[in-house]
Amino acid sequence: MDFGTLHLPTEAPAASPALDWWDVPVHPWLVLGCAVLILFLLPGLYRLLPSVLSCLSRSRGNLEIEHSVSLSRTRNFYSRMLVIPYIVTLDRFLVYNPDFLAGWDRPWLLLLELYLVFFGYLLLRLILHTIILGSAKKRLPGEKRLAVQRGLHNYFICFMLVMLFTLCIHYVIKADDQVFRNVFLAELALFWLISVIREGQILRSECGGLTTILYLCGLEFLPAGAVVASAVVF
Repeated sequence: MDFGTLHLPTEAPAASPALDWWDVPVHPWLVLGCAVLILFLLPGLYRLLPSVLSCLSRSRGNLEIEHSVSLSRTRNFYSRMLVIPYIVTLDRFLVYNPDFLAGWDRPWLLLLELYLVFFGYLLLRLILHTIILGSAKKRLPGEKRLAVQRGLHNYFICFMLVMLFTLCIHYVIKADDQVFRNVFLAELALFWLISVIREGQILRSECGGLTTILYLCGLEFLPAGAVVASAVVF
């Protein structure tokens, strides 16, 4: 036996396989919780559906919801509850996955980061709406101002219903995750664009064309652009 020779391994040890999303213990429980939550929300969503669907075809649908205090409160509640499956879907399919999330290797930290980004977008949007629409109180009546500020809730509910249906089809046909990501982003962009168009129509009824465009740049394009920039640049 030669004690004077250092023997090095000829091959590097095999890297451990990447952990599948479903292999993380907390994730199946999150999906189960989301399924129970959606089943709980379905009866109320069914009753709310005619009102939010009317917002897709005409801007007056937003005004009619804001005219009813109970209906607007119900809409706000369901919109907030649907944020939970929305964030879980973002995490499951890595729809929003910038480089600065790479170091967040713990599942609950990743979910927390996604929640922070989402609520950061809402906070920036709320601040801009408060500043910009606050200066237009004389020009924009209160109900229309609320419709501009809260109208996004209506289209988020519509988007979530379509997205959940798309998600079911994805698992039935066993499509590639990249296909679902592309469809998810296309649906999200479509409903956001409809929201901006309807918001612009409400503003246009009280403001000039150029003023409406300037309002939309500050109210919608700036916060949405900040999220897109964080995903692309960072």
